[in-house]
Amino acid sequence: MKRPRVFTVLGGMVALAVVMIALPANAQTVTPFQLVGHIQAFTLDDPMDPFSSAKLTVNGIQVTIPKNLVIQLPAAYFTAQQLFETAQGVSKKYHESGLALADKFPPLAGFEVTVDGNVVDDEYRAGLVSISQQSLNTSAGYIHQIDIGTGMMCVGGSPAATACARIRLNDPALDASDPFAGDGRYGKPNPLPPAVGPTDNPDSRYPDPRFTVDQGNPTVHALTGYPMCVPRAAADPECPASNRPPQNTFVMGPDPLVPPIRFDNNTIPACPACDSTKQVPLKVGDHITFAGTLARDTAGDYVSVHTLVADIGIYTQPGSNPAYVTLEESLLGTRGPTATCASAAECQDRLKIEGFTTDPSRRVSVYAVDVVRNGTSKVRLLHSTEKVQAVFGRFRYVPPLTAAALFDINGNLKGASRELMVSIDNPNPLPDGSEVPDVPKAAHGLVPGIYVAPVGEYVFPEPTGVQGGEQPALNFQCLAFLINGWALPPEMTDIQRLDPWPGASSPTFSCTN
Repeated sequence: MKRPRVFTVLGGMVALAVVMIALPANAQTVTPFQLVGHIQAFTLDDPMDPFSSAKLTVNGIQVTIPKNLVIQLPAAYFTAQQLFETAQGVSKKYHESGLALADKFPPLAGFEVTVDGNVVDDEYRAGLVSISQQSLNTSAGYIHQIDIGTGMMCVGGSPAATACARIRLNDPALDASDPFAGDGRYGKPNPLPPAVGPTDNPDSRYPDPRFTVDQGNPTVHALTGYPMCVPRAAADPECPASNRPPQNTFVMGPDPLVPPIRFDNNTIPACPACDSTKQVPLKVGDHITFAGTLARDTAGDYVSVHTLVADIGIYTQPGSNPAYVTLEESLLGTRGPTATCASAAECQDRLKIEGFTTDPSRRVSVYAVDVVRNGTSKVRLLHSTEKVQAVFGRFRYVPPLTAAALFDINGNLKGASRELMVSIDNPNPLPDGSEVPDVPKAAHGLVPGIYVAPVGEYVFPEPTGVQGGEQPALNFQCLAFLINGWALPPEMTDIQRLDPWPGASSPTFSCTN
């Protein structure tokens, strides 16, 4: 999937299969930590090194970002150095990230960072880092106005309200390799930021290209996962008005849809004029929830949106293609072989997946995404969801005992993946080792029927027995993309293992592929 990533390449790159993992006998004692707070300061150790280590201060604590660590944003991955390189305007001019409160031009609102790591020799070393402008920052309202000329929308508390907030999709122009080059994926492309000028215009930072929509997986969608759009013109062939009937629940195509009786047997009306190969336009009166970052232009503050969900139920004809899917929630335990957990630690072999599909008649399969050294993303089947849900179109998988999500079908240890993929069976699951699909494409350049996203939460070892003793270290050696490094496309340099390793010492390992 073509998400904005490190070096703008395929995301979710999980490293190679782990065959043996062991800590040396003289390993030091380490203490786990998680920090959540505003970024107070952020500096690079070597601005000339694209994989440079860095220092980050949160809640008064300085954390070492190891060399080669990749930082997760809402819909993109960057090295620390790239966060500085891709900053805009006055932040770029003064060699700052634009994310820290200590910057010469601090952000309009503080950026929140979540850091999971271990304290080694009094040094806080990060293993996982994610940045957002408050991870739980979400807004909702009714669309009062859509400016087709700019893509700006006005959202208020009720359909009749007069006051409203300005929002706009953060949707960069697609590059020349895309069939829709120059467009945004879901609407008009971002405007160029204003010049810094002699007065150091602070608005030259917006819109911030680091906090964009996901242009490879629809983060602008209906409740069921169907991709939606903001019309670029009164007659937009890629966002056609004919795809939007009067009702807010409908099925694309000629035939009405009758859900099973447990969903009250209410027939979902058909939209014969609708084309399931196209996105569905947002319109005035829609109720939406959205998240983004605070930005500013000459008219004032607005929200630069990376995620938008419309309260609309859009389904596709049973068994027909294209159909669409979204991954809303995921959780993965980091338990590998018993030797990777201390005797006083409880390791979890867990997997939780939840999302929606526009075609509830078909199963949705769950995959780990592994990457081999040529940068090819390959899938590994974890399960096919079959559990009955209370909401028509929702799927969920929570294994009752063990998930074995760190192993392949033959019992070989692969390690915890960085990303997961859900895919509508067509009609069967993809064989292990299949590449992540990149064709066919529909809905303005998206690959329908699949959705790739980072693991939402990892479950690390927890203490057992009487409380008050030493806490078990976070077992980063079970996260394959950290211990084995990342595999980038052939034209890029491989990202190596984290250095310094966020543990007592760098674990020994061997791997295949």
